[in-house]
Parts: sequence; C-alpha cells; structure tokens
Amino acid sequence: MKQKNMLDIKINIVNKNEFKTYQNEIEKIFEENFFKNGGMLYSDDFMINSDFMVVAKMQNKVVAYMAISKLTENELDRKYEIYQEEPIMQHSIVIKHLVVSQEYRRQKIATRLFQYIKEYANKNEIDYLYLWTTPDNLIAINFYEKQGFYKMGDYKPTDGEFQGLNGFHSIMMVYKRKESEEQL
Repeated sequence: MKQKNMLDIKINIVNKNEFKTYQNEIEKIFEENFFKNGGMLYSDDFMINSDFMVVAKMQNKVVAYMAISKLTENELDRKYEIYQEEPIMQHSIVIKHLVVSQEYRRQKIATRLFQYIKEYANKNEIDYLYLWTTPDNLIAINFYEKQGFYKMGDYKPTDGEFQGLNGFHSIMMVYKRKESEEQL
C-alpha cells in the first residue's frame, strides 16, 4: 500500500457535545475493527461514557480516534486500590479506546495520537495516562511500551465476576509525565 502523506493528518479534540458530528465515521472504523474480529463492544457505549475524543482526519475523513475519560474509581477498579489516592485521580485520564482504520494502519497515526495526548497532558497538568489491554495482545503491549507506558497491574476476574476489561483477564498500563516522576 502506498504511504499516505503524514502532513495531511489533522488531529484535534472532540468534546462530548460534538460526538454526534463524528459518530457515523467513528462507528464505521469501530465496526471494521471489532465486528469483523468477533468483537462485542458497542460504539454508543464508549461514546456516551467518554469525556472527549482525539480524532485524526485525513482529507476530511476520520481515520483514527482515541476515546478518553477522566479517571474515576470505576475506571481504576478496586483491585488497584493503591492507585485510588485522590491526588492521582485528579491528575489522570484513561484511554478507553484507540482505533485506526485498517486502510491507514502502519503509518504512525496511532503514534501521532499518543504524541498529541501526551502534549495535552503536559499542557493540562495531567500526570498519568492509563489504559487496559489483554495480556495476549502482545502487539498492542509492545506498541504501548514504545509510547512510554509500562505494566502496572494484572487483573483476573474470579468466577461469576464481571469486571476488568469486558470481564476478561486484563492488564493496566500507565504513562507518567516526566515532571510527575519527580513528585513521587
């Protein structure tokens, strides 16, 4: 596939009031990635439960997005009690979803989205970025580690318990803003 011109990429924040404007394009990307692979998530759920999105567009077409929420006790899960301290929660966000259209993969778009959200975190004094993935998703884990994330917690639900990443074995990964490391 021919490499697209990365100069053409535009990344911006979409607030909750603007979700409807982007919903059809985001749902299309979502469905091509999750429903083809047997996914059972629904785009309305993460859109409603997100505080904002970071959207990448090329030639006025949404090619990738990242759904973001403020950190809450629900997001952290009681299994990670050590990280529920109030100062950490006030200066943290959760990357709930990152999806790049299949047509635009391997073009550093996800890397650009992470650069953007890190810059946003620096400007807004957000010290920690959290995300969850499954331990068998080695491609994602390696990518997140290249972005400066490290594994923070491992969650295995007990029988009958429906928590963590869709009730599956999940790992929490965190990125610490450099300035915040001095405060620890």
